[in-house]
Amino acid sequence: MLGTELPDSLAELFKVGETQWTYVDYEEEMDNVQSMNWFMDYVGIKDEDCIVNDDTQIIVKHPRYEYYLQIDAGCLGDFFSHGFEVTYISPEEL
Repeated sequence: MLGTELPDSLAELFKVGETQWTYVDYEEEMDNVQSMNWFMDYVGIKDEDCIVNDDTQIIVKHPRYEYYLQIDAGCLGDFFSHGFEVTYISPEEL
């Protein structure tokens, strides 16, 4: 792993809120679906935390917060650099 900027828990993900997290690993090639699965495992996002899971986009909830977070996985130019765009979403938007 050469570079990483990632939350270490679902609580930190919600604490930081809207942002973009990045992950670079020139030893492991992943597409966007694989990188989202990797991100969920790394952060500790479980199936029951997800309201929506559409492979490259998830919407997650946390019991301490009234809003949800939408996370979109995307590459940053190659199959080794990954971005995770996090935005707020209200329950009314679903």
